[in-house]
Amino acid sequence: MKDCDVIVIGSGIGGLSCAGILAGRGLRVLVLEKNINPGGYLTSFKRKGFIFDSTVDCFSGMDECGAIRHLLKELDVENKIEFIRVDPIRESIFPGIKIKTWSNVNVYIESLKELFPAEKNIEGFFKKMEEIYNDINTWAGGILHNVDNKSTFPTVLLKYGGITYRSLLNSYLYDERLKSILSDRCSFLGLPPSKISAVSMALLLMSYFISGAYRPIGGCQKLSDVLVEGIKKKGGNIFFEKEVSKIIMEGSRAVGVTTGDGASYTAHYVVSNIDYAKTFFMLGGNYIFEAQNTLQEFGVSPSFFILYIGAKTDLSFLGASSSIGYFPSYDMEKAFDFKNSFSENTPIGLTIPTVMDSSMSPYNSHSIAVHELTDYAYSKSWKEEKEKVSELILNKAEKIIPNLKKQAVHIEAATPATLERYTANFRGAAYGWQQLPWLRPVKTMVANLYLAGHWGGLGGGVIAATYSGFKTAKEILKQSMYKI
Repeated sequence: MKDCDVIVIGSGIGGLSCAGILAGRGLRVLVLEKNINPGGYLTSFKRKGFIFDSTVDCFSGMDECGAIRHLLKELDVENKIEFIRVDPIRESIFPGIKIKTWSNVNVYIESLKELFPAEKNIEGFFKKMEEIYNDINTWAGGILHNVDNKSTFPTVLLKYGGITYRSLLNSYLYDERLKSILSDRCSFLGLPPSKISAVSMALLLMSYFISGAYRPIGGCQKLSDVLVEGIKKKGGNIFFEKEVSKIIMEGSRAVGVTTGDGASYTAHYVVSNIDYAKTFFMLGGNYIFEAQNTLQEFGVSPSFFILYIGAKTDLSFLGASSSIGYFPSYDMEKAFDFKNSFSENTPIGLTIPTVMDSSMSPYNSHSIAVHELTDYAYSKSWKEEKEKVSELILNKAEKIIPNLKKQAVHIEAATPATLERYTANFRGAAYGWQQLPWLRPVKTMVANLYLAGHWGGLGGGVIAATYSGFKTAKEILKQSMYKI
């Protein structure tokens, strides 16, 4: 007899969502996590009374039909956590223009029409974005609510699956400044408008308008911890500080894992919520070469350099803006030329959850994360570059928060190497694969081995990774009707 029905390697949101659905349906689930806390990129840490979210700005999925709310309900832990709705969702600062993205899309559209009166098809652009979002959301809803039935493949993927966001913008708009403003969240997925999938951007942008943007009160770790509580409540097990070192094969099928301390666990199915390359390296043999070829063919997403700043400061001048993008130039293509990372002309983002959630910092203080997208290969030694890069990013952050250096009581940096070390994502990849126009499979070439998270499914980001976990759970449930 197998030790359990399903082993999930890693406890990022994709792994937790998959484990949660399976445990909720009565399967014996074991989650193995190498770190002392769950969450992957959906974690928080505390320094000198300041709570910092490691990487996540905000996410959707807390509306009545949303993925996160659905998962919390499935695990009977919806009343264990509270959320704050983020509004404005974003404030973007460009040369000569500041614009707030309010949660009401019509208000945002009117702001854009006032700034660009010559543009006559702004509403048409947003209608198309909404059409794409609704089609994908209907398909995803089928995964959520009809686990035992086959969900219809979204037709929008057939029509727009190979189209870039830049192409979609060009179909409706003319002013390059407007196109850049509407590309301000491309950094959330790691590619310029000329390369990123139009579908991925429609999902990201419209989800905030339709579903809302949220943060857990007290930090993202609260959500990961509550999901763990729910999985255990449904009979699942989660072991921390248990790093998987090998996936056990029986013929051509995955049948279990071995951990670094020598323990072995067997299961009918294995789900990997960790790095794609590491997953196949743990299989050994020819699978290593297959993984290397796939990485070369599709490429991985960029990473981030992040400054975590605890500051005793008054930020009332920001109003309700807690997510800010600073763009020194309208050239969004050059912003993704990572050879020029950390220059005066590259954008940064600021996430300041304490504008809305005072529980995350001491009195009259704020927890601030300043982040810049970059490539792992930018530096040969991030340890040596860390101090210099921190100073360059701080200088740009002071264009938004004057005198931030003097007001800081704690400064800590995370480099791409830091993200790789804690999450094991290859080269500190923030979103798994490059977010190119293609749908990533959750099934692997190995029987009974599945992926969950940003290496499979719709791609990067909290909600896409959550849906990936749901899709993997659905595939296993379909199989388990006959095999467990």
